[in-house]
Amino acid sequence: MAVHIFRREATYYWRRRTPRALAKVLKRRHVFMSLRTTSPVLARRLAAQLDATLEDAAMLAENTDLHLSRSQIETMLGAVVERHLTKLERVALVAKNAAGFDPGLARSADKRALWTYSLLDAQGAAAAVRPEDRLRMASDGLSEADVEAVQDHLAMLRINELVPTKHHVLRQLIEGVAATPTAANIDVAQGTYFRGLKLALAEIDRRYGGQRVEDGDFVDRILLSRSDPRLQVSSVAVDREDRDRDPPTADLAPKPEAAPIADFSKFAEELIKLNAKTVAGTKRPSGRRGASRTFSSSL
Repeated sequence: MAVHIFRREATYYWRRRTPRALAKVLKRRHVFMSLRTTSPVLARRLAAQLDATLEDAAMLAENTDLHLSRSQIETMLGAVVERHLTKLERVALVAKNAAGFDPGLARSADKRALWTYSLLDAQGAAAAVRPEDRLRMASDGLSEADVEAVQDHLAMLRINELVPTKHHVLRQLIEGVAATPTAANIDVAQGTYFRGLKLALAEIDRRYGGQRVEDGDFVDRILLSRSDPRLQVSSVAVDREDRDRDPPTADLAPKPEAAPIADFSKFAEELIKLNAKTVAGTKRPSGRRGASRTFSSSL
């Protein structure tokens, strides 16, 4: 009997340890399948074909690059920066219209948050304020109270389970660029997320100093569009342009397959069905007794 087949209640089954290259895709230690035959000869033949197909799938999985590319990481970073820039600007606009608004206090709060995420970007989720970090913050104008506030901010993020970033947030970020959320890609997405928040928080002068790079020629573009109808931009075009800049969503983006395991399963099913047809063709029952046996065996 072949090593990878065994019999249970007269029916043969095929069982193989999952190749290491497919372990992350299948997420199980063994591949198990009924061969739907009572013949040891046919069971060996089917098992040999399934073994070969499984090995081919494992070889393809080993040659498949599941890592995020540089362009995918940049797209993820851009999505994080743009999303949080928009949120921070909305918060700033609301704060400016509140009674007793103090621009200095607002800038200081953003600067402390910037240092918090700078430490997370540099050290990871286990970031802490080191002696050298204290010197850098002091040279940047932060007081001892500000440094303590950064420490408290790190502790608060962990207490509220915002650091590390929740898994589903990082998973959506990865799937948004049509990548596979492997453990390594989750780690890359975590670092990219911290970096994006740091870059968004760094635009303090944009929020509280009115320094927007796009304001330089904004009026010129409006005046040019008035004089030349061909340059007029409709709201539909603006929406379309914004959508084009967005990273592909999980629904629209193609799903890369690390290994053709779906094709393997389909092949196995077709192989077993073909075997069943072959067996049925070689056994042509005659009379009522043979027909009843065929009907009961099909059940």
